Amino acid sequence: MKYKSLLSMLMLGVLTACGGSGSSDSPSVSPPVNVPISSSDASLIATAVKNGSTAGLNVSHRALLLQQALLLAQRYQQQNNAALSDIYSGASLDLTLNLSKNSNLITPALSTIATPLMVSDEGRGMAAISQYGKGRGLAYGADVLAWMADQSKENQHFALFSRAFNWVVTGKAAGPLPATVKFATAGYDAKSVTKLLTRMGKTPQAQACDLAASTNSCWQDADVLFFGAGVKDDVELSRQVRKYLESGKAVIYMHPNWEDSAGGRKVLHAMGMELGGYGGNYFASTAGMSAGSQRTVSDALKQGDRLALLIQAISQMSSSLSLDLSKDTSSADAITAIQKELESLQSTGGDVFAEATADLHQLLVLWADLYRPDIEYGKINRSTQPAEFLRTYASDSWLAFNRANTTVARAGQGDFMPQAAQQLPVSSSAETIEVTIAQADGVTAVGRAAVPGKPVYIEVLASNGKLGVQSNYLRTWGNPLTDELSEGYKRPRHPQSFTLPLKAGGETVLVSPFGGPLYLNYAGAAAGQSVTLKIRGAARYSHFDFTKAQSDEDINEAVAALKRKDFGWQTAKFVGGEIQQTIHYANEAMGNLDPKVYIVDQIKGLLFDSNHIANGYSNMPMSANVATLCTQLGWTCDGPIHRAPGVQHFVGWIAACGYLCSGNPSDGFAGISGTGWGHAHELGHNTVQRVMHIELNGKGCLVECDNNILASAHMMRQYALTGIDNGHITDHPALYQYIVQNRQSGKSGEAQRADMENRLWGGDSQDPMRAVHFQLAFLYSKYRAKEAVPGMQASMDYFTLLTKADRLVSKNWEAGNKYGMSRYTNNTISNHELLYVLSSKIIGQDVRKIFAMYGLPLSQTALDSVADLKLPLAPEQFYALAQKKFNQVSSGKWLDLASATPAYPQ
Repeated sequence: MKYKSLLSMLMLGVLTACGGSGSSDSPSVSPPVNVPISSSDASLIATAVKNGSTAGLNVSHRALLLQQALLLAQRYQQQNNAALSDIYSGASLDLTLNLSKNSNLITPALSTIATPLMVSDEGRGMAAISQYGKGRGLAYGADVLAWMADQSKENQHFALFSRAFNWVVTGKAAGPLPATVKFATAGYDAKSVTKLLTRMGKTPQAQACDLAASTNSCWQDADVLFFGAGVKDDVELSRQVRKYLESGKAVIYMHPNWEDSAGGRKVLHAMGMELGGYGGNYFASTAGMSAGSQRTVSDALKQGDRLALLIQAISQMSSSLSLDLSKDTSSADAITAIQKELESLQSTGGDVFAEATADLHQLLVLWADLYRPDIEYGKINRSTQPAEFLRTYASDSWLAFNRANTTVARAGQGDFMPQAAQQLPVSSSAETIEVTIAQADGVTAVGRAAVPGKPVYIEVLASNGKLGVQSNYLRTWGNPLTDELSEGYKRPRHPQSFTLPLKAGGETVLVSPFGGPLYLNYAGAAAGQSVTLKIRGAARYSHFDFTKAQSDEDINEAVAALKRKDFGWQTAKFVGGEIQQTIHYANEAMGNLDPKVYIVDQIKGLLFDSNHIANGYSNMPMSANVATLCTQLGWTCDGPIHRAPGVQHFVGWIAACGYLCSGNPSDGFAGISGTGWGHAHELGHNTVQRVMHIELNGKGCLVECDNNILASAHMMRQYALTGIDNGHITDHPALYQYIVQNRQSGKSGEAQRADMENRLWGGDSQDPMRAVHFQLAFLYSKYRAKEAVPGMQASMDYFTLLTKADRLVSKNWEAGNKYGMSRYTNNTISNHELLYVLSSKIIGQDVRKIFAMYGLPLSQTALDSVADLKLPLAPEQFYALAQKKFNQVSSGKWLDLASATPAYPQ
C-alpha cells in the first residue's frame, strides 16, 4: 500500500469492504457496512489524527473510527496475504527449517507493513517480510543466506528462500531476477551474497557504499541492500533505511547469532520488525526455533495473517456479542497484539501520530480515547456484557503515552486510582529535581506523579546513562479475563505506561489515562550518582526519599498526602530499597501510627536497616566492634565493594503468586509492614548470600530457609529495639534435641557426624537448621565481644562481619591467612566450608568441634587452613534460649557439652 494522507483516504467516497485474501481458515467476520462519511467528519478525524487528540470529536465518531479502522485492517490484510500467497505458491516447497540455538527472533512490530514469513512450531518469529512505499524487505533470525550460499545446512529451504528473495527484489516470487544483480552491504559479508547470486545463476556486482551514512547517494545504484548485525549504529539509520524502502529498494537483513545488535535493531525497526530480547533462541526448545515436517502451506498462510483476528475483534466490538471471553480469548489476543505494537513503537522513541505506517493504530487509539470517559470499573461483567467488556479491554490497551492529550474514565480507575486524583493540582512551572541512582541499571522513583489525563513534561539537565520515563513500576496488575467474575472488571487492564526514552535535548511528554508515580528507567549509569530533571505538569503526592536529605516541609507534605488519600499510591525510597503501595494498603499497614514512625522507624529502621546490617552493606554504619575487628584483620569493610547490590522494590497491591511473592519487584496483597516477618522474608530472598545457603547431598538449608536467616535476624533486632516479638521461629530447642539424639545413638567419630548430618540437614524441618547460624553468632558474642550473655548488637555484628567477608572472598580474594583460606589456591570453596573458615576467623576460635556437633563435613583443606591460624579450639557448647523466646537473645544460658549433655532449660 502506498501511504496516502488519512484525509485523502477518508474522502474516497463511500467506504466499502475490500474482502481481503486471507486463508480459508481465517475467522468469519461480517464485512463493514457501507457507510458514507461526510467531508466534515473526514476533516475532523484527519485533524484529530494530526493533533493526536479527540478534541473536536464526539460520541458519534466512535462508530466511524472503528469502521475506518476495519477498512484499513482489511486493506493491509489483503496486501500482506497477497505477498505471502505469492511466495508460498511454488510447487513442492519444503517448509521445514531449523535456525539452531545460535539465532534470534524476528517479529513484526507493525502489522501494517511487516508480516511473518515463518514462525516456529511454538509460534516464535523466525523470518518476516515487509512492504513500505515502493520497496520490500526480508529478515531472518539466523544467517540463512550464508547457509544457502555455502549449501552448508538446511539446504531444503533453498526453494522457499529463493522465492522470498525474488519477491523482495522484483515484487514477484517467480522473478525473474536481472541477469546482473548490483548489491551493497553494511555489516554483512559480501562474499556470501556473491556466492548466493552465483548459485542462483546470476552475475553479482558488489557496490562500494557506506549504507549506514545518511549522506551517501551510492545506494541508488544497487538493486539489493544487505544488512547484518555488524552494521554501524547511527542515530539516522532507521530513517535512512526507511528512505531506501520508500524509494523502491530491496532490503535484506540477516542476524547471525543470539546476541543483540543496536544497529540491527534500527534496520529492523525501519522494516516494521523487532529483534528478540536477551538470549534470543539460546534457551529455546527445538520447537521454539524450528518449523517441523508437519508444516503446510495453509499453516504458513494462517500464521502470517496477523490481522485476521483484529478484524474479528473490531467486528465483535461493533455489535452485540454472545461469547464466553474466558474461553475464547482470540479477540482479546488480537487487541493485545496491537497493544504490543504500540509499545514497541513508543519504547523506541516513535510517535504513533507521526508514524506514516501507523495509520491503523492512530484510528484505534483515538477510538479508545473516545470510548474511555464512560467506563465504570467494577460494573462490567465479562459473562453478561461481553461486547462492553471487549470494548473496555481495547480502550485499556490501545494507548499512546508520548503525546499531550488523552482522556480518562470520569468515574475513576477502580482500585488503581480514585476519582479525586483527577482534580489534583499540577505544577505550572518547571521544577528541578535531582534523582539519585543506586546502581548501573534499574528503575527508581522520581518523587512526582502523573495525574490522570494531564501531560507531564520532562527535560534532562544532567544525564547519567541511557534514560527513560514511565508511570508506575509493577510486575502484576490483574487480568480482567481471568479475575473472579464476582470482582467484575475492577481496574484498568494495563495501568502502567510504556517506558518512553528521554530525549537528549528538549522536553519529553508523558500523559497517562490512569496516572501514577513517575519512575526513571536507567541503564549504563554511574552507581551512586544522580540525574537532574526539569519537570512540569506533575503533582506532588505521598513520597518519602531517604537517599538524600529531606526537609521538614517535604516530609510534612508527604505525610499530609498519605492522610488525605486523594492519590492512589504512596512511595518511599531508601538506600537499597523502594516501595510503591496503594494508598489504601499504606494506611492499613500504618494503622494508628504516626506516619513518620511507620515510614522512618518501621519500614526503614526495621525492615531495610536490619537486612542491610545483617548483609554488611556500606550504607549502614559499622559498630565499634565491627570496625575494630576489620582493622585488626586487615579487611576492607567499607567502600564500593559493600554497596547494596541492587534496589529491592516492594509493591503492595496485587501479588504475582500467593499472598506475598518474591522477585523484583516483590509484590503482595498487603501494605508493606516493617514489623511482620513476611516482607523481611521476601527481602531476604533477594539479598541472601552464599554463606547462608547450606546444601549437602541436595538437602539442607536451601531456598525458603537461607533467606529466613535474614528474616530471623530482623526479628531479633526488632525485639531488642521495640519489644515486638512476632514469634518467627528459629528453633534452638529442636536443634538441641537433635544433638541429644545423636549422642544417644552410640556412634562416634565420622559415623556420629554423618548421623547428625542426616538428622539435621537431611530432614525437612528448617527452623532448627537456621538456629546453627545464630549459635555461631552467640559464640562471637562470647569470645570476641566478651559478653557473658549474648546481646542483639553483638549477634548482629557477627552477621555483618560474615557477609562482608563473604563478599571479600568473592570479589577481593587473596591467598594466605587473610580470610582463613591459606590452603586454597582460589576462592572455589563450598558454602559450609566457607562458613567454617570465616566463622573461625571472626569468632577467634577454631570451631571444628562445633561444626562436627552440627553434622557439617569439613575437608582436610578447610581444617588445615584454619589450623594455620593457630586459634584456640572452641569446646562443644550450646546457648539455650528460653522456650518460645527465639528472638529474645538474652533470655538463655550457656550449656557445656564437652563432657555431658545436660537437659534443656525449661
